[in-house]
Amino acid sequence: MTRSSGSSSSIRGVDERDLILLESAITAIDEAGAAVAAEVERDRLGETALARLSTVEAELRRSRLALEKIIQEETI
Repeated sequence: MTRSSGSSSSIRGVDERDLILLESAITAIDEAGAAVAAEVERDRLGETALARLSTVEAELRRSRLALEKIIQEETI
């Protein structure tokens, strides 16, 4: 991703390639979330594994929201 000159560490001026990469990351997160949900639905896992998957699912949601926020802020 392109960065502005100076000491700022925030992302600036997202170009089309960067936007496509961010959107691809969101798609990958969605696919991973679907895989987690499918595994939970199979109902073959113990409580510990289900708890871990729940944590993974929450982290995926947080990551997706963070990426969406970056896209929103940088495409204004």
